[in-house]
Amino acid sequence: MKRGYVTTGIALLYASSVLLLSALMPGATVSAQQLTQAQIEQFRQLPREQQERLARQYGIDMSLLERQGVGERERMEDPDTIRPRDQRDGRDMRDRREDETDEERKRREAKEKELKPFGYNIFAGQPTTFAPVNNAPVPGNYRIGAGDTVLVQLYGQESVNHNLVVDREGRIHIPRLGPLTVAGLTYDELKDLIRHQVSTRMIGMQVAVSMGELRSMQIFVLGEAYQPGAYTVSSLTTISQALLASGGVSDIASLRNVQLKRSGETIVEFDLYDLLINGDSSKDRLLQPGDAVFIPSRGPMITVDGEVVRPALYELKAGETLADALRFAGGHSAGAHLPAVRVQGVRDGQRQVITVNAETQGSRALRDGDLVYVPRIAEVLDNAIVVSGAATRTGAFEWREGIRINDILRSPTQDLKPDADLNYGLVLRERTDNFALTLYQFDVASALRGDAEHNLRLQPRDELIIFGRFMHESERILSGFASDEEKEAFEKKKKELRLENDLLPERERVSKDELKVFSEHSRHKILERVFSRIRTQGQVDGTGRMVRVTGEVRFPGEYPITENASVAGYILAAGGLRDSAYLARAEITRSVLEDGIANTEYVPFNLYDALLGNANVQVRARDQINVFRIPEWQNTVDVTLEGEVRFPGTYAVRRGETLRDVIDRAGGLTEYAFVRGAVFTREEIREQERQRLQALSRELRQEMASISLTEGGVTNYGELSQLLNDLVGTDPVGRLVVNLSEIIEGRTERDIELRDGDRLVIPGQRNTISIIGEVQMPSTYRYDERLGVREYLERSGGTKRRADNRSIFVVRADGSVEPFTQRRGWFSSANRVELQPGDTIVVPLNTSYKDNLQLWATSTQILYQMAVAIAAINSI
Repeated sequence: MKRGYVTTGIALLYASSVLLLSALMPGATVSAQQLTQAQIEQFRQLPREQQERLARQYGIDMSLLERQGVGERERMEDPDTIRPRDQRDGRDMRDRREDETDEERKRREAKEKELKPFGYNIFAGQPTTFAPVNNAPVPGNYRIGAGDTVLVQLYGQESVNHNLVVDREGRIHIPRLGPLTVAGLTYDELKDLIRHQVSTRMIGMQVAVSMGELRSMQIFVLGEAYQPGAYTVSSLTTISQALLASGGVSDIASLRNVQLKRSGETIVEFDLYDLLINGDSSKDRLLQPGDAVFIPSRGPMITVDGEVVRPALYELKAGETLADALRFAGGHSAGAHLPAVRVQGVRDGQRQVITVNAETQGSRALRDGDLVYVPRIAEVLDNAIVVSGAATRTGAFEWREGIRINDILRSPTQDLKPDADLNYGLVLRERTDNFALTLYQFDVASALRGDAEHNLRLQPRDELIIFGRFMHESERILSGFASDEEKEAFEKKKKELRLENDLLPERERVSKDELKVFSEHSRHKILERVFSRIRTQGQVDGTGRMVRVTGEVRFPGEYPITENASVAGYILAAGGLRDSAYLARAEITRSVLEDGIANTEYVPFNLYDALLGNANVQVRARDQINVFRIPEWQNTVDVTLEGEVRFPGTYAVRRGETLRDVIDRAGGLTEYAFVRGAVFTREEIREQERQRLQALSRELRQEMASISLTEGGVTNYGELSQLLNDLVGTDPVGRLVVNLSEIIEGRTERDIELRDGDRLVIPGQRNTISIIGEVQMPSTYRYDERLGVREYLERSGGTKRRADNRSIFVVRADGSVEPFTQRRGWFSSANRVELQPGDTIVVPLNTSYKDNLQLWATSTQILYQMAVAIAAINSI
């Protein structure tokens, strides 16, 4: 390793010596300026002793060489001389923001939103050094002075570079040409002089002249500067560059009257707005040694806000007007309302507001402290028609004279959504003088075909509303009109509604059927928006502007009254008639005010004639149109037979038919039917059981609360809570206990008249006995007529410690319940229950084991009975 280091050092020394010798002329004295930067860097890498030896050998001044290397590096690195003012405090500011309170944060954010004076941030810098700036290009009119460096490159027969510094007498010394007086010459004149001297006195040589390091000078930046004082700058520095070098201006500086003072006189007054707004730098003069840039305090200030390009605070000169203020702000935006520009200021000791038309009164003079606010034009489109609802392209459309509905909606497949209602549409017209709403109803399909009655002529600001065919989103989803994204959004919204429903008090909860999500163009959503606009206007006579449609229509409810609608129109608004609608007669219920008293009138009419237009039936506000149902329309009901019947399925039966009648129609029972285990369910009973379970749950909670206030409280709270959860979460069966054997035998007093939704499930043969409840091993055993309840309990391991042995009961296969009672003692006796196949022995929990909750027995009996019925149905 050491040998490698020595070899590398010798090679570096040799290379450096060769580089130095190649740059030297034999027998000549070498100056530091003759060496290139690469040669200097190689020289600096040599050991100190080797540097001194080479310098003595070739007559090089070590101090000059070192200074030249440092100067070259500085020129190459060219460090920034200006940085943002708060750069070094950035971390402290972030720390302070993390520790600030809410009130401090609000004050800071409000301050950040305040308008700032224009132009101050452009010069907001902070000097990092007082060294002159040397990277600026040299203009042709630059005056050469003492201290400037001139770079002369001679090429032709030979190539020589000279770095020549103008001495104090204003001369430069070019080898083989002698001294030349250049002080006072411009840069262009200097180049011409040197070229002429070389061409005439050095035959065969050409020259390239450029400026090197420029002389530095001292100037003063005074007044409202960020850091006033004396600065050493380049000889090319201008007024604006001096402002940048001093870090900009203070918060109260004037940008309109920056003064250049020389020998006690003001040379020029520089309005920085000319530079910042117009790009005019004609007064940005070059500085000379000893010049002073003076920044006075600012003059009158105005605020320009609103619909302008650059809202800010602007400094005002005498005689400047509103037009000048808008010009300073970059002009107005496209949404500016120039006829109503507000000028707020102090006049005669009072704060006043003046409305000025900026288009015609732009020459109005402004004062100190004025606030110029340019308002925005109204967002209302006066020459447009708005389309909303179930249209593929909603929004504003251009209004033209004579435009009609089918000029906007041309095709039902291209301009309307698939679920659009083609029978019902509305035109909302708003008067411009009092904003009164007028509604017109039209048939969408007829309007698209060009029917003059429905293809209404539109006016400016009309709203064209297309309704959806469905009342809510669930109908639209089930009908297949929704996309996958809409279905996903619908399920998410439905879950949110269910969660919100669960959080409501029990009396405020709605059923699952009522948890409906409405789409944006459903009838409900659109009508809600229309009625909200109608209600905001009100009526002088107190009457509402709606008609109620009830009875046999698709969407019963309230609909807005329109100018051109009839009974047929309101029937179409309600989605049309159902198949069960009675056409021979309908009725209007009307409230009439007479002497301040409301009387009810009934107006019967022939619905068929009204729909055809043969009967003139007048409809008024707040009328109720009632469409009756055809008498005996639902004279058939649907009954379902399942299990061991010859032809199971759903049967339509006449009203009044019985259970035996439908069994006979189904071909009777099979030979495997377990008649005693038949389960008959009814929707009405299901709802009653649901209400009973909810009532039991409430009563149990109340009893738990009352016991918790007594001494000891509720000790088996976990079991109570589990029971309540079982009660609430159980889906009722709705079982009606029937004796199917007697019904089939023809005992009419046992037969049942069927209702819609009834269901009969007949399981197969079952020869088992089940034991459930508080036993060691709940299980099912083959039926043995020799065994009783106690024997089956012993086979299940006996009862548990918390079993209520006095309340054991048997659930028969037909759903009936019989208690089993046993006593022990000297005069013991047993009330033996004759078990039959399919029976279930239930051992309930001892409700008085620690807590006296009498409702437990009833609750557990209902739960066990429902469980037996569900087991019988699932066994098919």
